[in-house]
Amino acid sequence: MDNVTLIATFYSPEPFLPAALKYSPKKIVLLVDSGDGKVKENIKAVKKVFQNAMQFEVVKVPKDDIHAIAKATVELIDSNKAAGNRIIVSVAGANKVLTNAVLFGSYARPDRVQRIVTNSTHSNELISLPKLSYNIGSTKRDLLTRLASRKDKTIGQISKEMHRTRGMIYQHLKELKDGGYLDDDYNITDAGKLALL
Repeated sequence: MDNVTLIATFYSPEPFLPAALKYSPKKIVLLVDSGDGKVKENIKAVKKVFQNAMQFEVVKVPKDDIHAIAKATVELIDSNKAAGNRIIVSVAGANKVLTNAVLFGSYARPDRVQRIVTNSTHSNELISLPKLSYNIGSTKRDLLTRLASRKDKTIGQISKEMHRTRGMIYQHLKELKDGGYLDDDYNITDAGKLALL
């Protein structure tokens, strides 16, 4: 039987427990953005229940930094994805920024995450969420990467480096801009930075 790693946003035990009980993970990773006394006490309570039965890790992430939290999520997914290991992401019981950032990190690795879940606000029943992706092909990803570090390069110079016509590059730029990955001046946006994780 394969192993399950549960990566979960965390503030208090109640929203966390349904996923922990349903998926019986071999490893639990709690993402927290607060070090206040209540969170520390809640972590101690959960550790007391689970640490003898499974691996247990707490990862502190910066508060309200969507990109840093999403990047930490991607790194956790990558480091926990081994042959036969299933990754479940639970986004219940945390503030909106932490929850959304963990979702955005999961969207960067939809092929490595088996399931994303949250809880019903009324019953704590688990709800499966879609595994979305940024859906950016290799040419658009290469273009975004180059734009992220372009300095003073023109679009014409970038199209030559990529061995693509200017017309093709401008079509990709339009699609990336329409998707919110670039602003009107073709500078990479926060969404573009998330797509490159």
